[in-house]
Amino acid sequence: MATVTVTTLEGSIVDDTNQGTPVSRTASVAHSSVTSCHTLTPSPGGSPLSSRSRTEASAEDESRMPPTFSLATVLCLSVLSGVNLVIVIPTADDYAHRLGGDELFGGLMIGALPLLAMFGIGFNQLLLRQGLSLKTVLLLMSVGTVLGNLLYAVAGLTKSMWTLLAARCVIGLCNGSNLSSMYIGLTVGMRRRSEVTFYFLALNTLGYALGPALAAVLEVFVKSVHVNNLVLDSDTAPGWFMALIYLLYMAQVLLVFEDLPAELTGSEPLGKNVATDERPPMIATCAAFWDLCMSSAVNTTAEVYVVKVGQRYWGWSIVTSALFLAALMLCASISSAVMGSLTTRFMKSDRTGLLVGSLLGCAACAPLFHFDLHAVSAQAALLGVGLVLVLSLVGLIRAFALAASSKIAPASLKSSMNSWAFVSMTLGRGAGAIIGSVLSPLSFAPVVLGMFGVTVLASIASHSRMKPSDKAS
Repeated sequence: MATVTVTTLEGSIVDDTNQGTPVSRTASVAHSSVTSCHTLTPSPGGSPLSSRSRTEASAEDESRMPPTFSLATVLCLSVLSGVNLVIVIPTADDYAHRLGGDELFGGLMIGALPLLAMFGIGFNQLLLRQGLSLKTVLLLMSVGTVLGNLLYAVAGLTKSMWTLLAARCVIGLCNGSNLSSMYIGLTVGMRRRSEVTFYFLALNTLGYALGPALAAVLEVFVKSVHVNNLVLDSDTAPGWFMALIYLLYMAQVLLVFEDLPAELTGSEPLGKNVATDERPPMIATCAAFWDLCMSSAVNTTAEVYVVKVGQRYWGWSIVTSALFLAALMLCASISSAVMGSLTTRFMKSDRTGLLVGSLLGCAACAPLFHFDLHAVSAQAALLGVGLVLVLSLVGLIRAFALAASSKIAPASLKSSMNSWAFVSMTLGRGAGAIIGSVLSPLSFAPVVLGMFGVTVLASIASHSRMKPSDKAS
């Protein structure tokens, strides 16, 4: 008969052999009950080896990563989404006025993309629930974006400002930026999800830096080749350029992206057929969604405001204002990447990061106030320093909130939570474009400070409830 080692409640050890010799008094009690049976088969679930295996498997699951080229493909989409939103900001006001629009219409034209992206999120989620693969949806969204950019480029031929608005709406519907975050939530383990989310948002911010820089380059290029007509000029060049870039992106998706199983990406809407005990905590969920909305609103408000104040108050050209915005966004992108690496190493709690980030954001608003400086260089320097700090911190808040929103819900609701998180961000993006177009140097800082103040209150109110779900993955 095989030797079996049994640990009793007191921790004593019994050596169950054919002779059945106990090694202690408490062991003899266990031995007597064991020898009353002819054999003793250890339970696989109770053995130290299998327990160790389960622990190792759980650790591997928490640290899992997707294929490198597939992750790079979805991260490229985050860059392109950022570029596509802001590349028109330096020329939007001029394009709108040329076709009969005003200042507010220019802001609405910029904000139409993220506002319609809210409906686009529902649309691509519907396609996924109908059984389409993630790769197919990525390709369909890219085709729609190409068509939207082409319509934006030829809007001058129609001589109607509504064509501009329609083109931006089409691009928004086919934006698909939520697919990147959904892919990260489904394929990256909880241990590295905050880190990868930081990189995703840093690349998105890099797109916001590349957009204005590309607008400036296209402006210089069009003027250098002496082309200025209804089909190609500094206003329409962003549309042609982005259509070409998305065609190249489609080729990347076809060649290197490894698809996910349809049953993994197709999920039920949030709250449908879900047990009450599986629903995420309401206060924590609302706080996370507000953080995402606020951080996106501040981002777009700052972008639109910088171009407006540069061209209207400081007399800058399209190229100068675009390069200034690009420099600010590049600094914020680098700062977000550095903070992402440091905070994920030293700050283990997402909720603590949200509270600290919002408090620092309130302090960072100080340089944004209007100090009535006479030199434009001094005004630009002070505004630039303040905006780099603010944009870096809203990037920190957005990353922590996005990571927290995927952890406070059970695994069955992860995809739906991701969709609602991106609805919050696109709502903030759309509102921020409109807000930034109407703000002045006197009202800009108080508005931004007020947003951070509400975020501090939301972080305090939700701090005790924003904990990872036991069923999260």
